[in-house]
Order: sequence, then structure tokens, then C-alpha cells
Amino acid sequence: MNAGDLLSLAEQACVDAAKLLRELPVDVALKGTFDQVSTADLEVEAFLRQALTGGAPGSAVVGEELGAEHAKITWYVDPIDGTRNFVRGIPLSCISVAAAVDGELVAGCVLDPFRDELFAAAEGVFTVRSGGLTIPPGTSPRPVVLTDIPLPGSPYSGEMEVLGELMALADVRRIYSTALSLAWVAAGRADAAANLGIHPWDIAAGAVLVRSAGGTFRHIGTNGFVAGRGEIVDWLTERLEGIVK
Repeated sequence: MNAGDLLSLAEQACVDAAKLLRELPVDVALKGTFDQVSTADLEVEAFLRQALTGGAPGSAVVGEELGAEHAKITWYVDPIDGTRNFVRGIPLSCISVAAAVDGELVAGCVLDPFRDELFAAAEGVFTVRSGGLTIPPGTSPRPVVLTDIPLPGSPYSGEMEVLGELMALADVRRIYSTALSLAWVAAGRADAAANLGIHPWDIAAGAVLVRSAGGTFRHIGTNGFVAGRGEIVDWLTERLEGIVK
């Protein structure tokens, strides 16, 4: 299967998963001091695993809730990125799926079920399909940056200082959905996104989206990233690299 075929499979799986999501009851449990999992997370991931590996026999899945396996074709799945928002009815969460071939990310899609928006990219082509109101992104005198820094329980010192400095340079938004943040950067709604304490399934699809839309995606240490366009990307990279050393 080529990248386009993998993207088509991922898109259809996300669309079908969103339909399932609307029908599921939601019960919530803690899976860590600062993290939650819902029954919807588990059922949507199970559905995505079956749809993706069924459509691409021999492929494997790295998922947030149900474990990780690798193969020539590996899917990175976050069934609900932004669970803490989702379970409270705050419309800032998404379904995120990416495909890697021989370890290289080649396709990704992020579906926002609240706004019926699908962000998709493969082979350097980025598209947005929306079932709701869309407003072309404009520009502003100050860059817009999406970040959740500092996360509760973060092991890094200095994050509050960086956040304070950043707020003097940019308009900062905290939405607590990394995949959705990256999709919005790719779409030009924000200039940059950055987080620490992330996992591969949080960023895989978003990295494909940003790069395919002409932006930069940089890994910071083993569990951070900076993505976007413009001078603010270099500033964030320097400051966050200083934190994780």
C-alpha cells in the first residue's frame, strides 16, 4: 500500500470511529495521578485497531490505551486526544491516526468530531475538510502559540519562567489536545505549538500535517516538540532545549 492508500484507510477509520463515538456511554477512571481514561477511549481504540489492521493486513498498532506493536506498516493511534476535555463536554479533543512505513511517517489525519473537521496529509499534500463554518485564517501582529506547558506533575524546572517570557512575545492558548494543536498550526490558525511530556501517538499525525503544510516539526529531547513557522519556532526550540538538558 502506498501513502495515499494508507491515508484513505486512516481517514475512513477516523470517520467511522467518530460515528461510534457519538453512540458510546462514557465512564471515566484515573490511570495516573494526573491522567484519565474513559470507556470511549478504550472502545474507539479497539475499533480503530480492527479497522486499520483489517484494511492493511500485517500492519501493527502503537496506541495510547491498548499497547504497542511494530511492523513494516505501523499505525499510531490516539482514540481521543484531549480526554479530560472530552469527558467534561469541552469541545477540544480529536481522533488522531498516523501511518509509518519502515519507521518513517508517511500519512496522518486528525478528526475533530465536534466541528466535523478532518485534517489529512500524505506525500506532502495537506487538506482540510469541514462540515461546519470555516473562516480563512488571517494574520496578527503577535504570533499565536498553542502550548500546555507546564503540565501537572512535570519533572522539568523553569517551565513557568518560559511561559511568562512567551506570554510577553505571543498570544498563548492552552487547549490540552496536542494533536488538535498541531492540526491548527498546519491549517494556519496558529503560528506554533510546543509541549513537553508527550508520547508518539500524541504527535505522529500532527507531525505529518505540519510538515506537509510547509511548516517545521522538531523533536525536543525524548518527549517534547516544537512545530510551526516563523522566528517563534527558533525561540521556543532554544528555550525548551535548555529546560530538558
